[in-house]
Amino acid sequence: MTTLLGIDEAGRGCVLGPMVFGAFLTTAAGEDELRALGVRDSKKLSKKKRAGLAERFVTAAAEGAEAANFGKHTTLSISPAELDARSLGEIGKEAIVRLALEFRPDVLILDAPVPPRGLPRYRSEMLERLAAAGLDIRGLQLIAENGADDRYPCCAAASILAKTTRDAALLSIEAEAGRPIGSGYPSDPKTITFLRETWAARGAWPPSVRTKWETARRIVAQTTQARLF
Repeated sequence: MTTLLGIDEAGRGCVLGPMVFGAFLTTAAGEDELRALGVRDSKKLSKKKRAGLAERFVTAAAEGAEAANFGKHTTLSISPAELDARSLGEIGKEAIVRLALEFRPDVLILDAPVPPRGLPRYRSEMLERLAAAGLDIRGLQLIAENGADDRYPCCAAASILAKTTRDAALLSIEAEAGRPIGSGYPSDPKTITFLRETWAARGAWPPSVRTKWETARRIVAQTTQARLF
């Protein structure tokens, strides 16, 4: 029975909170079940729908539904401190290798974080890394595409798991902060307000902030300049 593993991430471009990788292993029959459930790219689903599907995945796994071709899954969270210390590209490739080794699929489907012209090189590098890590790539089919979470149900399921796990992490950060923090993206006014007020009050960043991101650096620089005048 051919197994398919979809891997996707959430929070790559955020200044606040972790980046989370989701992995979902299934079969061709499982792909059909995912389609029937309405699984699609997490960005195209409401928060309520994402949460409901993620709960369904967890319940199905607990009931042993993977034996009936539904799917096994996991998530991997990368902390802001690690994201500050190393490149996103390297972290992402290492996470994919780690998840692929855990599940050892026949078909590996990646929502590739590179522009179209970079896809051939990205595929080649990932195959080299997988082989170096001990995975037999002779029988492995690697699919790395832009928008794979929109075309392959297992990849869409992975994106849902990653997004709901990250959403839960943000809720914990917000509860600890005691005020709105927004989505964590630099384009979110609530996130920027939280960051500015936090730095102004503390003169330091909490562990939830990616301090090397340009957004955080800019807020520090602006605050320092304002104090000089």
